[in-house]
Amino acid sequence: MKLYSGLFGLLQLCIVSLLLWLQISVSVNAASRDALETIQSGLGRQLFLDDRLIDPGLTENVKRQFNPPHTLRRVLKPEMSWEALGFIFYCSVVDHDGTAMLYYGAYDGEKQKHFCLASSEDGLTWERPELKLSDYQESKLNNIFPFEAVEAGVFLDPHAPAEKRFRLLHNRHWPDPARAGVYLSSSADGIHWEQSDVRLFPRVPDSQPSGCWDPQTQEYAVYLRSWDPKRSICRVAVKDFETPWPYDTKISPLHVWGKAKVATISRELPIVMRPDDRDPENVQLYTSNVFRYPWAENAYFAFPATYFLYQGPQFKNRALNRNDGTFDVQLAVSRDGIHWDRQRDAWIQPDFIDDLQLQLVSMGTGMIRRGRELHQYFVGWPHTHGRPVVWDRDLKNRAEWLKRDLGGIYCATSRLDGFVSMDAGNETGVLTTKPLRIT
Repeated sequence: MKLYSGLFGLLQLCIVSLLLWLQISVSVNAASRDALETIQSGLGRQLFLDDRLIDPGLTENVKRQFNPPHTLRRVLKPEMSWEALGFIFYCSVVDHDGTAMLYYGAYDGEKQKHFCLASSEDGLTWERPELKLSDYQESKLNNIFPFEAVEAGVFLDPHAPAEKRFRLLHNRHWPDPARAGVYLSSSADGIHWEQSDVRLFPRVPDSQPSGCWDPQTQEYAVYLRSWDPKRSICRVAVKDFETPWPYDTKISPLHVWGKAKVATISRELPIVMRPDDRDPENVQLYTSNVFRYPWAENAYFAFPATYFLYQGPQFKNRALNRNDGTFDVQLAVSRDGIHWDRQRDAWIQPDFIDDLQLQLVSMGTGMIRRGRELHQYFVGWPHTHGRPVVWDRDLKNRAEWLKRDLGGIYCATSRLDGFVSMDAGNETGVLTTKPLRIT
């Protein structure tokens, strides 16, 4: 037997040993591969989002369990004068060098919209930094950005150069049909933004977009609200994030606000999530809030705000107008961000939190990790969707609501990787995976 000495000899021995191990592995597992699909996997964590990893013939007495957040708490109240009528449906959170940055919209007492920032280290105690960027009531000592970006989504882009690490997708130039649509702004620090004049998409989704860089496909994926014919979720994927998106130009524009105003989205982009026969007739999907989960392989989560419209004779005396109802938050899971399994039970439902009965709960984009816990943020309102329209025509009613508790932004805390689990009951359960090929 030839002896191996030194580092080079040790390397040769390791290579020979690895080749022998591979030969044995191929022989032993050949029957398994022939009989059952072999799953390609890296060294990352795997989540049981679906049955893809599970050998059904060798698994018994276990079932998939979806686990809502274990703690809900209010972390930000509308306490400033520029927040007098409460927060708007949408918020986004990113984690930058250990500091959580929360972007949110607010109504002042005149129902003017403001785009604002809060920051936190632990994700539970939040401060409003004095950005000194925007005048409000003759003062710049506020946390308001100098532009409106309420129907907006912020995310960190690991694929972009440092000066564009923060990305902001938002609607601009409403309602001008020649200019209005979805635009991109970029920032190095999440505070000072450079707005692009390139109109990425010539429709207004009338809701919050969700975006991310997807390393699995090496593309940017963006999720928008569309109509099909009900409110649904569409998706576009592009390599170049700063040029106009491709879409089906043969689809006639959908003018829900009249032909003199910009159109909204219908079927110009592929629909990836929609109401179906498992939903009540009055259910629509208001937002998407898709998040590519970075702490496991091939895991995507969405937390759509599910809109239960007050439609039908049973709601005749409850609806404030034709566009009224409540939201809850549902959970949807995916392996590729395209094909989704949406749970119909509420992930977060409008309920009593801090002794206030909420009517609308709308999850924001993003989540942050602190140790073994994940924090997400949602806007909660004590009134229904149609109330802000009432404020436009009834100033007395608006003044009454200025005196009330208007909810706020809430933190939903979950266990790391704990959204979905495989659970056994009182009997012994066995879960066996399919063969995994580590690549």
